[in-house]
Amino acid sequence: MGPNVAAILLMAGIGSRLGSPLPKQFHLLGSKKIYLHTLEKFLESGLFQQIILVCHPDWIDEVKTEIPSHVLVISGGPNRQSSSLLGLQACNLKTQVVMIHDAVRPFVSQEILERNISAVQRHLAVDTCIPSADTVVHSEEGQWITSIPKRKFYLRGQTPQTFDYQLICEAHRKTQLTESTDDCSLVLELGHPVAIEAGEENNIKITTELDVEMAEWILSQKTVSAS
Repeated sequence: MGPNVAAILLMAGIGSRLGSPLPKQFHLLGSKKIYLHTLEKFLESGLFQQIILVCHPDWIDEVKTEIPSHVLVISGGPNRQSSSLLGLQACNLKTQVVMIHDAVRPFVSQEILERNISAVQRHLAVDTCIPSADTVVHSEEGQWITSIPKRKFYLRGQTPQTFDYQLICEAHRKTQLTESTDDCSLVLELGHPVAIEAGEENNIKITTELDVEMAEWILSQKTVSAS
């Protein structure tokens, strides 16, 4: 019997980079809202004893009408770090492992979910990463290049990020950070190592109009493959 696993889907942002008054998680992808594609993946996986949606308070009532009654919807905070903490605090008392995922990454695969849960039982903290196809340039002031490190040492972080529940709660409790955009950074600040599990190129985060177009293409390819 595996651990008791909770999933936290973060969707409290307003999606300002998409240039639309409608937050990106509520845009249609095909005939379904983006966040519902993501939620469906988690529901169908059979891996989670609890699923929590951390939502902007203005959208909670609408979201509750669109999802199964056993999925918990809570209000998020003013930034990602505070929303993540609120999600952790909403986990039930039996939670042993928690997976934190961006609700606007609708193409997360069953394999990624399973690899994360398997790895976290060995390492207690896991990040999903893929190699960088671009050269990474370091600039301390944003105007001049400070250094160009070797690309092979730098990866692109995705979600999910998966943790032993007690460890990530301790990291949030003890952190000196207030605007972190990555839960793994809090665990590293605590002095605990974070293992890497392989992500996938299709596991994109929908942030811009170009991302929406790419997501439509990925969805169309999956539809063709399934037919």
